[in-house]
Amino acid sequence: MGGELRLEDALGGVERPYLVSPQRLYTRDDLMQGWHPGADHSATLDGRIYAHVKAHGGRAPDMMEGLAQRTHDHFIDSALAGFLMESARPVIGIMGGSGTLASDPNYRRVVELAASLTQRGYLVVGGGALGIMEAANLGAYLAARSERERDDAVQALADTPGYASDQAGYLQVAVGVRERFAPGAESLAIPTWVSEGEPINQFAPHIAKYFSNSIREDGLLAVATAGIVFAPGGAGTMQEIFQDAAQNAYKVFGRSPMVFLDRQHYCADTGLYQALQRQAERLGFADLLSVADEPADILKRFPVRPSGLDATDTPRRVLMRMRNLR
Repeated sequence: MGGELRLEDALGGVERPYLVSPQRLYTRDDLMQGWHPGADHSATLDGRIYAHVKAHGGRAPDMMEGLAQRTHDHFIDSALAGFLMESARPVIGIMGGSGTLASDPNYRRVVELAASLTQRGYLVVGGGALGIMEAANLGAYLAARSERERDDAVQALADTPGYASDQAGYLQVAVGVRERFAPGAESLAIPTWVSEGEPINQFAPHIAKYFSNSIREDGLLAVATAGIVFAPGGAGTMQEIFQDAAQNAYKVFGRSPMVFLDRQHYCADTGLYQALQRQAERLGFADLLSVADEPADILKRFPVRPSGLDATDTPRRVLMRMRNLR
C-alpha cells in the first residue's frame, strides 16, 4: 500500500522469450536466432515465441501475459513510427495468399512488381509470412538485381516441394537465396504471432511483429498511404480488401489506390472486384480501383518519382494518429 505499481514490477519475474519493451523493430537475424541448416521453424526465436504464446492461452492469454503482449505491441508501434519517419518514403502494401507457391505465375509477377516499385522510390510492405507476402519482400530485396537473377531466385524456391511439405528444406533454400544475393534492398514486413507456426520470410530486413492481429491489420493497411496491390488470396485477403475499402470510404487515413492483380480471380472466379466496385461507386471512391494482369499495367498507377510526402499524411503520422501517440 502507498506505492505506485510499476510496469517492470508487475511484469518482472516471468521468463519470456521476447522483450516486453523492445526499443526497435525486429530484424530477420533477430527472429531466426537458433536456426541451423536442417532445422525447422521451431528452432528459431520466432518459433519459440509461437510456442510460448500457445502455452499461455493463445488468443486468450491470462491477464499478466496479455498485459505483457499488449505492452510489447505498444513499443513495436513506437518503433514502427520511428522507422517510417526515418525512411520518409511513400509506402505501398502488397497483400495476398500465404499459400501461394513460388511456381505460381502470380508469385513471379509480384516479385517483378515489388522490384519495380522499390526502384521507383517506394517502400514495399507486406504481411511478412510466405506466399505472396514472401514474393513482395523478395522482389524488393532483389530490386538492384537483373531480371534473370530474380528469375533464378524464384526458380530456386519453386524447385522445392514447398514449405508445407518440407519446412526445413524450404527454409534452407530460402536462406541460401538470401545469402547469395546479399545485401538486398530495404522493405518492411508486418506479421503476427496469431497464426501458429507461420514463419517469417527471409527477405524483409525490417520486421514489425505483433501479438495482436487486429492492431497489426489496422497498422498494415493504414501505413500504406501510397496504395495497396491485392494479389489473389483467401479469406484473410478478402478481409483486408474490405477493411481497406472502409478506410477509403470514410477517408480515415486519406485516400489511396486499390489495385487488383489477376482479372480471372477477381472478376470471373470470385466476383469480388465487381462487388467492391458497386459499393465504391455508391460511397465515392470508385476512382481508386483498378484491375490488371501484369506488373507493367499496375505500375501505371504509381509514378516513377512519387511526389513528396505531405507532412500531415505521412505513414508515421497516420500510425501515430491511429494509436493516439504523440
